[in-house]
Formats: sequence, structure tokens, C-alpha cells
Amino acid sequence: MGRAGVLTLLQVCAQASGNVTEISISESQQQLCLQLKFPRQENPEAVARRLARCDLETHHSLLARQLMETCTWLRQLSLSQVNLCHASCQLLQSSLLPLAELKTFRLASSCVSSGGLAPLASGLSRCRHLEELDLSNNQLGEEASTVLAGALEGKSWLRRLDLSHFPLDDSTLAVLVQGLSHMTRLQSLCLSGDDIGDVGCSRLAKALKAATSLEELGLSHNQIGDAGAQHLAAVLPGLPELRRVDLSANGICPAGGVQLVESLALCKHLEELMLGCNALGDPTALGLARALPPHLRVLHLRSSRLSPEAALSLGRALDGCPHLEEISLAENTLARQVPHFHQGLPRLRQIDLVSCEIDDQAAKLLAASFMLCPALEEILLSWNLLGDEAAAELAQVLPRMQRLKSVDLEKNRITADGAWLLAEGLARGSGIQVIRLWNNHIPPDAAQRLQSQEPRLDFAFFPNERQAPRGT
Repeated sequence: MGRAGVLTLLQVCAQASGNVTEISISESQQQLCLQLKFPRQENPEAVARRLARCDLETHHSLLARQLMETCTWLRQLSLSQVNLCHASCQLLQSSLLPLAELKTFRLASSCVSSGGLAPLASGLSRCRHLEELDLSNNQLGEEASTVLAGALEGKSWLRRLDLSHFPLDDSTLAVLVQGLSHMTRLQSLCLSGDDIGDVGCSRLAKALKAATSLEELGLSHNQIGDAGAQHLAAVLPGLPELRRVDLSANGICPAGGVQLVESLALCKHLEELMLGCNALGDPTALGLARALPPHLRVLHLRSSRLSPEAALSLGRALDGCPHLEEISLAENTLARQVPHFHQGLPRLRQIDLVSCEIDDQAAKLLAASFMLCPALEEILLSWNLLGDEAAAELAQVLPRMQRLKSVDLEKNRITADGAWLLAEGLARGSGIQVIRLWNNHIPPDAAQRLQSQEPRLDFAFFPNERQAPRGT
């Protein structure tokens, strides 16, 4: 759809008999979504129409005035993967952004022309009642701090702020810190992939002291080390509503990790903790085992350099946790000391033990532990050293796991004999939808015979792909 088509569509929107309350444009979903509120309807339903990516360039002041009248009650404006030129930003500045009812503004993965940055910043500064602001994955160049200053000005009502993959240099970070000091209602802050180091984390931690309503903190894929983790550890217990912390893929080692888990143990409402892809080591895992957050639901410690002994201690501490739903210890060297349970985990839905060097000797304990997790839906055991003995143990327990949907055994050492045992286990009444067996020690002809007998055995690299000869 070109410029003329977009203008025609907007003219139709301007003539709507109701009031537009939501406008969303997304390239990835290829849709334009409009939500209307009609005068005589108390609970209007959403109406969606689809549209490819477009440039909202217009110089039509009459259309702008009509949109202003129709969008008096606009509550959400979402622009994803769009190109905003100077005229587009002027339209936003004059017609849409100053609206009193606007609560949500999203401008994600988009490109704003240099001439459009000033009107965009000016328009955002007039949105005094915004509750959600998303400026993630944008290309704003050297003027990023100017736009952010306008965006955060007077935003005391803001509840959600997403600046992931946003250019946070020193000046932009200073603007953010200044804005955060006034956001006492902020509930969610996402700053993933922003190149924040220890110095920036120190400044950020001080600003977070005012965010006493914060529930979610996302700082993954940054450059935070031990010093930054220690600064965060000093302020996190002062955030009484904190429920989710994501510090994965940083540079945190035991010195920072130990202090971090000790402080998080004091966060009584913490439910989700993501610390994977840090060199946390055994001291961090043992500290976590000594003082687990009481309401923990999700724990990710992928690639954290844990030894088998530390993982075993952590498993003992987790045994019997009434709320735990998801755990990942992937890419840690567990070998034969795989965590196992005696009391079980009544709500566990997913366990991720990918690439942990688990072999057949651990299979019996592992299978017995799975039986003590009645809510288990997904088991991830790919890229391990499991053979036919492990397949036999799993085949015995699969029919008794009523909620299990998927088992991933890719890149192990299972032969055709072990796969036949798994097929027989499935035939005994299991509700499993798929067992993935790509790149095991199973010849292509045997794989084809097995799949013809039991289609839930998947030997392909991609779903629904025919089995290719091993090694190709």
C-alpha cells in the first residue's frame, strides 16, 4: 500500500462513527489495528484489519484535524517497524500525542528521520498521562538523548518503560537516571542490550531507590560485572514489590553473584530469577541453595559454570518447592551428579538439562525424579550422552506422565533399539505429542520404519522434515 492508499484509509478512520481508542501498525504482523469505542456501547469489542508496512507521510491539515476529533479518546498508539519522516512526526506532535486519554505509546524497531526527532520529542513531552512507553530497538542516532528527555519529561504516571537495545551513552543514561527518580509508580523497566557497564549500573541503582513499585527489572545482555551486581544488591531488597529479575548474559562472577543472591533472598515476592550465561560458579549456587526466595516460580542458571556438586546441592534445596514451574541448568557440567528429587515439585512444567554431559548412569534417578513432578509438560535433554539404557528408563515412566507433551532427546547416543523402546512406551497410552531424536545413532531406514509405526517420534532437524541420512 502506497502513500495514496494510506491517506485514503486514514480518511475513512477519521469519518468513523465511534471514537478511535487504539491504533497499532506492525510490519512483522503485517497489520493495522483500530479499536473503536461507540457512544452507546459500554464494552466495545476490538476490530482488526491488516496492512503492510507504510510511511505515514501527509501534509493534509484537514485530515489531521479530522483525526484529532475522531481520536479524542485514543488510549493506545503502537507503531512497529515503520519509517517516520518529518511530516509523520509533525502529525504525531500536533494531532495524536497531546491527547489527554493516551496511556500507551509504542515506537519499536523503527527509523525516525533526523528532521522528525525534534517534533517527536516535543510531542512526547506533552503526553503527561502515559502509563506505558516502548522505544526499544530504535535508530535515533546522536539525538537519542533529546528524544528520551522529551519522552520522560513529567512522566510521573509511567508504569512500564522499555528501552531495550536503545542507544544509552553517558548523556542518554543521565537523562534516564533523572527521569527514573520521579517514577514512583513504575512497575516494569527493561534495559536489555544497552551496553550498561558497572559505572552505569551504579548510577542506575541509585535511581531505582525511588521506584518502590517496581515488579520487573530486565538488564540482560549488558556488560554488568561484579561491581555493578554489588550496587544492585544494595538496593534490590528496598523494592518490596519486585517479582522478576533478569540479569542473564552479563559478566557477573562469584564475587557479585553471592551478594546478589543474598539480597534477592530478602525480596519476599520474587518469582522469576534469570541469571544464566554469567560465570557465577559454585559459591553463587550454594548461596542460592541456602536462601531460596520463598515464592520462586522460574529459575534460569544456564551456562553458569556450576560443578556437579553445586548443582546437586541446589537440587536438594529446590526439592519440594511448592511454586517452582520452570528450571534451567543447561550447559553446566553435571555428569553423574544430576539433580534428583525425593519430595518432588508439584507445579514444575519445564526442566531444561540440555548439554550437561548426562549419561546412562544418571538415567534411573532422573526418570524417578520426573515421576515426582506430575505437572511436567516439557523435558529438555538434548546434546547429552544418553543411550539405550536411558531410553529404557524413560519408556517405563512416559505412560504414567499424564501432562507430558514433549521430550527432547536430540544429539544423544540412542540406537534403534532404544528408539523402539520409546515407541513401545508411547503405545502404552502416553499423551506425549513428540519425542525429538534427531542426530542419534539410528540409521535412516530404521528411523523411517519407526516413524511409520509411531509418528510422534521425530527424527528431523526441522519439524515435519523427512529423515535425512545421518551425517548430512
